[in-house]
Amino acid sequence: MCRVLDVSRSGFYDWKRRLTGPPSPRAVEDRVLLEQITKLHAELGSYGSPRIHQELIRADVRVGRHRVARLMRENDIRAIRGRRKTKPRAAPPIRRPEIKDRVRRIFDRPRPNMLWFTDLTMIKTGQGYLRAAVIIDAHSRRVISWAAAGHETPNTAYTALRDAIALRKPPPHCIIHSDRGYQFTSETWLTIARKAQMIPSIGQNHSALDNAAMESWFGSFKNEALHPYPQPRTNAEARWILLRYITFYNTRRLHSSRGYQTPIAYETAHAQLSA
Repeated sequence: MCRVLDVSRSGFYDWKRRLTGPPSPRAVEDRVLLEQITKLHAELGSYGSPRIHQELIRADVRVGRHRVARLMRENDIRAIRGRRKTKPRAAPPIRRPEIKDRVRRIFDRPRPNMLWFTDLTMIKTGQGYLRAAVIIDAHSRRVISWAAAGHETPNTAYTALRDAIALRKPPPHCIIHSDRGYQFTSETWLTIARKAQMIPSIGQNHSALDNAAMESWFGSFKNEALHPYPQPRTNAEARWILLRYITFYNTRRLHSSRGYQTPIAYETAHAQLSA
Protein backbone atom coordinates (compact mmCIF):
# COMPACT_ATOMS: atom_id res chain seq x y z
CA MET A 1 0.00 0.00 0.00
CA CYS A 2 2.83 2.40 0.88
CA ARG A 3 4.38 1.79 -2.55
CA VAL A 4 1.07 2.41 -4.34
CA LEU A 5 0.41 5.61 -2.39
CA ASP A 6 4.03 6.68 -2.70
CA VAL A 7 4.46 7.29 1.05
CA SER A 8 7.05 6.01 3.49
CA ARG A 9 6.27 3.25 5.99
CA SER A 10 7.09 5.56 8.91
CA GLY A 11 4.77 8.22 7.54
CA PHE A 12 1.95 5.72 7.13
CA TYR A 13 2.25 4.38 10.68
CA ASP A 14 2.57 7.88 12.08
CA TRP A 15 -0.69 8.85 10.32
CA LYS A 16 -2.39 5.69 11.60
CA ARG A 17 -1.23 6.38 15.15
CA ARG A 18 -2.61 9.94 15.03
CA LEU A 19 -5.89 8.66 13.63
CA THR A 20 -6.48 5.92 16.21
CA GLY A 21 -4.44 7.09 19.19
CA PRO A 22 -5.20 9.74 21.81
CA PRO A 23 -5.29 13.37 20.59
CA SER A 24 -2.10 15.39 20.85
CA PRO A 25 -1.76 18.10 23.50
CA ARG A 26 -2.08 20.70 20.72
CA ALA A 27 -5.35 19.15 19.54
CA VAL A 28 -6.68 19.15 23.10
CA GLU A 29 -5.76 22.82 23.48
CA ASP A 30 -7.47 23.61 20.16
CA ARG A 31 -10.63 21.87 21.35
CA VAL A 32 -10.73 23.91 24.58
CA LEU A 33 -9.94 27.10 22.68
CA LEU A 34 -12.67 26.37 20.14
CA GLU A 35 -15.21 26.05 22.96
CA GLN A 36 -14.17 29.47 24.27
CA ILE A 37 -14.37 30.99 20.79
CA THR A 38 -17.80 29.46 20.19
CA LYS A 39 -19.08 30.83 23.50
CA LEU A 40 -17.78 34.32 22.75
CA HIS A 41 -19.19 34.26 19.23
CA ALA A 42 -22.62 33.24 20.56
CA GLU A 43 -22.56 36.40 22.70
CA LEU A 44 -20.81 38.69 20.20
CA GLY A 45 -22.01 37.51 16.82
CA SER A 46 -20.80 40.60 14.95
CA TYR A 47 -17.18 39.92 15.96
CA GLY A 48 -14.64 38.48 13.55
CA SER A 49 -11.32 36.91 14.52
CA PRO A 50 -9.46 40.17 15.44
CA ARG A 51 -12.00 41.17 18.10
CA ILE A 52 -12.54 37.58 19.27
CA HIS A 53 -8.76 37.37 19.74
CA GLN A 54 -8.80 40.58 21.80
CA GLU A 55 -11.64 39.22 23.96
CA LEU A 56 -9.60 36.07 24.66
CA ILE A 57 -6.55 38.17 25.60
CA ARG A 58 -8.74 40.15 28.00
CA ALA A 59 -9.83 36.86 29.55
CA ASP A 60 -6.13 35.98 30.14
CA VAL A 61 -6.08 33.35 27.40
CA ARG A 62 -2.63 33.31 25.81
CA VAL A 63 -3.19 32.65 22.14
CA GLY A 64 -2.00 34.05 18.83
CA ARG A 65 -4.38 35.83 16.50
CA HIS A 66 -3.51 33.53 13.58
CA ARG A 67 -4.50 30.49 15.63
CA VAL A 68 -7.85 32.07 16.48
CA ALA A 69 -8.39 32.94 12.81
CA ARG A 70 -7.52 29.38 11.75
CA LEU A 71 -9.91 27.75 14.22
CA MET A 72 -12.73 30.10 13.23
CA ARG A 73 -12.07 29.50 9.55
CA GLU A 74 -11.90 25.70 9.92
CA ASN A 75 -15.14 25.63 11.90
CA ASP A 76 -16.98 28.16 9.72
CA ILE A 77 -17.34 30.70 12.55
CA ARG A 78 -17.60 34.15 11.08
CA ALA A 79 -18.96 37.57 11.91
CA ILE A 80 -22.72 37.85 11.47
CA ARG A 81 -23.10 40.85 9.21
CA GLY A 82 -25.71 41.85 6.71
CA ARG A 83 -25.03 43.30 3.31
CA ARG A 84 -24.91 47.05 3.51
CA LYS A 85 -27.89 48.60 1.84
CA THR A 86 -27.28 51.92 0.19
CA LYS A 87 -29.28 54.13 -2.06
CA PRO A 88 -28.31 57.32 -3.82
CA ARG A 89 -29.37 60.50 -2.13
CA ALA A 90 -30.15 63.76 -3.78
CA ALA A 91 -27.52 66.41 -3.20
CA PRO A 92 -28.78 68.96 -0.66
CA PRO A 93 -29.05 72.55 -1.80
CA ILE A 94 -26.57 75.14 -0.66
CA ARG A 95 -27.67 76.31 2.77
CA ARG A 96 -25.99 78.65 5.22
CA PRO A 97 -22.90 79.48 3.16
CA GLU A 98 -21.59 81.42 6.18
CA ILE A 99 -21.17 78.15 8.16
CA LYS A 100 -17.88 76.53 7.23
CA ASP A 101 -16.47 73.03 7.47
CA ARG A 102 -14.28 73.31 10.59
CA VAL A 103 -13.31 69.62 10.61
CA ARG A 104 -11.72 69.16 7.16
CA ARG A 105 -11.90 65.37 7.54
CA ILE A 106 -9.65 65.40 10.62
CA PHE A 107 -11.87 63.19 12.73
CA ASP A 108 -9.75 62.60 15.85
CA ARG A 109 -9.30 64.84 18.86
CA PRO A 110 -6.97 64.45 21.88
CA ARG A 111 -9.65 65.20 24.49
CA PRO A 112 -13.41 64.72 24.91
CA ASN A 113 -15.85 67.50 24.07
CA MET A 114 -13.66 69.17 21.46
CA LEU A 115 -15.62 67.83 18.48
CA TRP A 116 -18.97 66.09 18.20
CA PHE A 117 -20.48 64.46 15.12
CA THR A 118 -24.16 64.08 14.40
CA ASP A 119 -26.48 62.82 11.70
CA LEU A 120 -29.87 61.22 11.16
CA THR A 121 -30.84 57.87 9.73
CA MET A 122 -34.04 56.00 8.95
CA ILE A 123 -34.79 52.48 10.19
CA LYS A 124 -37.41 50.62 8.19
CA THR A 125 -40.05 48.82 10.26
CA GLY A 126 -43.43 47.20 9.73
CA GLN A 127 -44.99 50.54 10.70
CA GLY A 128 -42.98 52.66 8.29
CA TYR A 129 -39.72 54.33 9.32
CA LEU A 130 -38.20 55.24 12.64
CA ARG A 131 -36.06 58.36 12.25
CA ALA A 132 -33.11 58.54 14.63
CA ALA A 133 -30.53 61.22 15.43
CA VAL A 134 -27.25 60.25 17.13
CA ILE A 135 -24.37 62.35 18.50
CA ILE A 136 -20.88 60.89 19.09
CA ASP A 137 -17.67 62.33 20.53
CA ALA A 138 -14.66 62.41 18.20
CA HIS A 139 -12.17 61.59 20.98
CA SER A 140 -13.51 58.19 22.03
CA ARG A 141 -16.30 57.63 19.49
CA ARG A 142 -18.67 57.34 22.43
CA VAL A 143 -22.36 57.86 21.71
CA ILE A 144 -23.33 60.84 23.84
CA SER A 145 -27.05 61.04 23.10
CA TRP A 146 -29.74 59.98 20.69
CA ALA A 147 -33.38 60.64 19.92
CA ALA A 148 -35.94 58.98 17.69
CA ALA A 149 -39.42 59.63 16.28
CA GLY A 150 -41.84 57.78 14.05
CA HIS A 151 -42.40 60.78 11.81
CA GLU A 152 -40.35 63.43 10.04
CA THR A 153 -39.59 66.29 12.42
CA PRO A 154 -36.54 68.48 13.07
CA ASN A 155 -37.22 68.10 16.80
CA THR A 156 -35.47 64.70 16.72
CA ALA A 157 -32.12 66.38 16.01
CA TYR A 158 -32.86 69.23 18.42
CA THR A 159 -33.65 66.83 21.26
CA ALA A 160 -30.45 64.85 20.72
CA LEU A 161 -28.37 68.05 20.83
CA ARG A 162 -30.10 69.43 23.93
CA ASP A 163 -29.64 66.10 25.73
CA ALA A 164 -25.95 65.94 24.76
CA ILE A 165 -25.36 69.47 26.05
CA ALA A 166 -27.14 68.70 29.32
CA LEU A 167 -25.16 65.49 29.82
CA ARG A 168 -21.67 66.66 28.86
CA LYS A 169 -21.78 70.42 29.44
CA PRO A 170 -19.19 71.04 26.72
CA PRO A 171 -16.65 73.84 27.13
CA PRO A 172 -16.83 76.88 24.86
CA HIS A 173 -15.80 76.31 21.23
CA CYS A 174 -16.70 72.62 21.11
CA ILE A 175 -17.54 71.93 17.44
CA ILE A 176 -20.79 70.21 16.46
CA HIS A 177 -20.34 68.84 12.94
CA SER A 178 -23.08 67.61 10.62
CA ASP A 179 -24.09 67.38 7.00
CA ARG A 180 -26.23 69.98 5.24
CA GLY A 181 -29.61 68.58 6.23
CA TYR A 182 -32.27 71.19 6.85
CA GLN A 183 -32.36 70.30 10.56
CA PHE A 184 -28.70 71.28 10.96
CA THR A 185 -28.95 74.54 9.09
CA SER A 186 -32.13 75.75 10.75
CA GLU A 187 -32.21 78.79 13.00
CA THR A 188 -33.37 76.63 15.92
CA TRP A 189 -30.36 74.30 15.63
CA LEU A 190 -27.92 77.20 15.40
CA THR A 191 -29.54 78.91 18.37
CA ILE A 192 -29.24 75.79 20.54
CA ALA A 193 -25.59 75.39 19.61
CA ARG A 194 -24.61 79.01 20.04
CA LYS A 195 -26.43 79.31 23.35
CA ALA A 196 -24.13 76.55 24.61
CA GLN A 197 -21.14 78.41 23.04
CA MET A 198 -20.66 75.59 20.55
CA ILE A 199 -19.40 76.15 17.02
CA PRO A 200 -21.61 74.74 14.23
CA SER A 201 -19.81 73.07 11.33
CA ILE A 202 -21.20 71.48 8.19
CA GLY A 203 -19.57 69.50 5.41
CA GLN A 204 -19.28 70.59 1.84
CA ASN A 205 -21.92 70.01 -0.81
CA HIS A 206 -21.89 66.63 -2.62
CA SER A 207 -19.55 65.02 -0.06
CA ALA A 208 -20.64 62.36 2.43
CA LEU A 209 -16.97 61.83 3.33
CA ASP A 210 -16.96 65.13 5.21
CA ASN A 211 -19.04 63.37 7.89
CA ALA A 212 -17.46 59.94 7.43
CA ALA A 213 -17.13 59.21 11.16
CA MET A 214 -20.88 59.45 11.60
CA GLU A 215 -21.60 57.59 8.37
CA SER A 216 -19.30 54.82 9.60
CA TRP A 217 -21.17 54.58 12.90
CA PHE A 218 -24.54 54.20 11.21
CA GLY A 219 -23.01 51.68 8.81
CA SER A 220 -21.76 49.56 11.71
CA PHE A 221 -25.09 49.77 13.50
CA LYS A 222 -27.11 48.65 10.50
CA ASN A 223 -24.59 46.06 9.37
CA GLU A 224 -24.31 44.47 12.81
CA ALA A 225 -27.70 45.00 14.45
CA LEU A 226 -30.26 45.37 11.65
CA HIS A 227 -29.46 43.83 8.27
CA PRO A 228 -28.54 40.29 9.43
CA TYR A 229 -31.92 39.94 11.14
CA PRO A 230 -35.62 40.20 10.24
CA GLN A 231 -37.02 43.68 9.82
CA PRO A 232 -38.32 45.18 13.09
CA ARG A 233 -42.09 44.82 13.25
CA THR A 234 -42.74 48.09 15.06
CA ASN A 235 -41.08 51.42 15.70
CA ALA A 236 -40.85 50.49 19.37
CA GLU A 237 -38.88 47.36 18.48
CA ALA A 238 -36.53 49.40 16.27
CA ARG A 239 -36.06 51.90 19.10
CA TRP A 240 -35.13 49.05 21.44
CA ILE A 241 -32.64 47.63 18.91
CA LEU A 242 -31.00 51.05 18.61
CA LEU A 243 -30.80 51.52 22.39
CA ARG A 244 -29.41 48.01 22.86
CA TYR A 245 -26.74 48.58 20.22
CA ILE A 246 -25.71 51.95 21.67
CA THR A 247 -25.32 50.36 25.11
CA PHE A 248 -23.31 47.50 23.61
CA TYR A 249 -21.23 49.89 21.52
CA ASN A 250 -20.33 52.19 24.42
CA THR A 251 -19.67 49.55 27.05
CA ARG A 252 -18.77 46.29 25.30
CA ARG A 253 -17.76 46.66 21.64
CA LEU A 254 -13.99 46.84 21.12
CA HIS A 255 -12.97 49.71 18.84
CA SER A 256 -10.01 48.83 16.62
CA SER A 257 -8.90 52.45 16.14
CA ARG A 258 -8.92 52.95 19.94
CA GLY A 259 -6.52 50.16 20.79
CA TYR A 260 -9.32 47.60 21.05
CA GLN A 261 -10.89 49.43 23.97
CA THR A 262 -14.53 50.32 24.39
CA PRO A 263 -15.35 54.02 24.03
CA ILE A 264 -16.06 54.39 27.75
CA ALA A 265 -12.88 52.52 28.75
CA TYR A 266 -10.87 54.69 26.34
CA GLU A 267 -12.26 57.88 27.86
CA THR A 268 -11.63 56.63 31.39
CA ALA A 269 -8.04 55.63 30.64
CA HIS A 270 -7.24 59.00 29.08
CA ALA A 271 -8.91 60.87 31.95
CA GLN A 272 -6.67 59.02 34.42
CA LEU A 273 -3.56 59.86 32.40
CA SER A 274 -4.54 63.50 32.29
CA ALA A 275 -5.32 63.71 36.03
